[in-house]
Amino acid sequence: MKRNWLSVLLLAMGCLAATALADAPATDRAKARYYYIEGMLREATGSDIQAHEFFKRAVLADSTYREALYALATTRLMVRNDSLQTPSGMLGSLALMRPFVDAYPDDFNENQFYAYAARQLGDPKESVRVFERIATRLPAKTTALLQLGDAYMADDNPKAAVDALSRFEAIEGASPQLAMRKLGYMATAGDTVGVLAEADRLIRENPKDPVYRILKGDVLRVIGRTDSVEKYYIEAEMVNPEYGAAKLSLANLYLERGDSTAYDAKIYEALISEDFGMEDKRDLLAEYLQTLISQKNDTRRGDNLFKVLREQYPHEPTVINLEARYSAAKGELDYAAELMGYVTDLEPDKEQNWGQLMSYFSAGKHFDEADKAYRKALDHITPTRDLRMLHAMVLALDKRYDDAQEAYADVVRQIAPGAPITEPVTDPALKNLDYNSLMALSDIYTAIGDMWYQAGDLQKTFGAYDNALFFNPINAMTLNNYAYFLAENDGDLEKARTMSRKAVDLESANDTFLDTYAWVLFRQGDYKEARNYQQKAVEIAEQNGEPSAELYSHYGDILFMDKEPDKALDYWSKALELEPDDELLQRKVKQKTFFYE
Repeated sequence: MKRNWLSVLLLAMGCLAATALADAPATDRAKARYYYIEGMLREATGSDIQAHEFFKRAVLADSTYREALYALATTRLMVRNDSLQTPSGMLGSLALMRPFVDAYPDDFNENQFYAYAARQLGDPKESVRVFERIATRLPAKTTALLQLGDAYMADDNPKAAVDALSRFEAIEGASPQLAMRKLGYMATAGDTVGVLAEADRLIRENPKDPVYRILKGDVLRVIGRTDSVEKYYIEAEMVNPEYGAAKLSLANLYLERGDSTAYDAKIYEALISEDFGMEDKRDLLAEYLQTLISQKNDTRRGDNLFKVLREQYPHEPTVINLEARYSAAKGELDYAAELMGYVTDLEPDKEQNWGQLMSYFSAGKHFDEADKAYRKALDHITPTRDLRMLHAMVLALDKRYDDAQEAYADVVRQIAPGAPITEPVTDPALKNLDYNSLMALSDIYTAIGDMWYQAGDLQKTFGAYDNALFFNPINAMTLNNYAYFLAENDGDLEKARTMSRKAVDLESANDTFLDTYAWVLFRQGDYKEARNYQQKAVEIAEQNGEPSAELYSHYGDILFMDKEPDKALDYWSKALELEPDDELLQRKVKQKTFFYE
């Protein structure tokens, strides 16, 4: 526990002055007091370990010194020492604290911390004892009653826990938060009758507060009595027609029932309600729009709701940003980029906005515009590594490979100024970089390799991958890509098999890595083993809802070579459904036979 620095300093000075004036002998207590004060000074400056050592010396000098025992116990709980953090070690610390709290029961902070620690360390009865004492001796410290309720719950006494909260309510008055806490205690005890009676009492005593009617509706939903839920939500809305929470509760109820029309109506009312602030409305609309997109519903409903926010907050960047994300999710990338252009004008100092704008331009294949956005961003921000990497990727997608490599090189030089870009990395000193730098460099060289494969330059591709593996020999993505491209280009299949096997061992549930390993085996003519791994890859992809034409096509090829032509045709057909314009797949399905590309 931290103490106020000024009070500690004044106390220390006073004690030292008193000692000097009295010219006290070097008794055990005097030594203990000296060490205790030194420990307090260290603790006040944040030196917990040094404080712990001084408190330990104080207790060794005088084992009856309660203040030192308590201070030692608190630092023992904070110092990250394995022996002190064991259950027995922490309970030992708790025992050291007890003499002080029993000697000084009116020291609220120390007693509160001790009682809280007792509950956390599995001694709820001791926690109850001390919190009850605090509540009796210090009635103004009403928060002790809330903690007393938690202590009683930990001691499996929900009735006493509810009583503690009732005592708090009698002093401080009712509140929705307190009501939810009390109802939670009662529900844990299985007292459904009591829960409903308490909810009704709160409504009777607070007839003009809609929150308690909503609370009653929530309780009914939880216990499965759904017939009356709507009644209480509607009553809450009638009590305060502008109360947004009531509208939201009704909206969620209608959503559960599948009544999209009623749901839309209530969401609309919530959005125009003055009761919700801009951030609440933004989050509400974001959740609603995500539902529309994921369920592939008519997005015109979302468009109409967006008009509400735009009218209310026409120049609010977070609202425009949300609309941009929504438009991008619908596939309206040009409009999303237009909106993010407004956002970057309003908030040019936020890198995330520039990255979003570049992503939308890039996704819409407007690579030149993405490049211009990056260069414009440089007038306002110092780009992080992530934005620099995004810019390099944009240049690579635009087939400006030399420019892209230079952009990647800039990122490499920021991390390791002496690292070569196009030549092999051989300097062993570069392996002494910190872990994060090694991982970052490996990923950058992997991106360079991917780019050069896209450009058709195998020598640069594999050279970059070799550099990536220099920095991180177990970069699974690098190993996988390296192996696949070797197999696809008549490379060293044994080398490909070794690397691909390592990638699979690193991520055994990655369907892409399994597909690569199976494909390398296929290229080696090991069809039965290839079939086992490709089947697993397909199963995982289907479980994740992400099967690809390539997975199915490879599986069909393997099945055909493993003398299962009918099954092969099934998977080629599945692949063709996903990629209907693939001419090679069309030939395989039409001729019912395997063709090399």
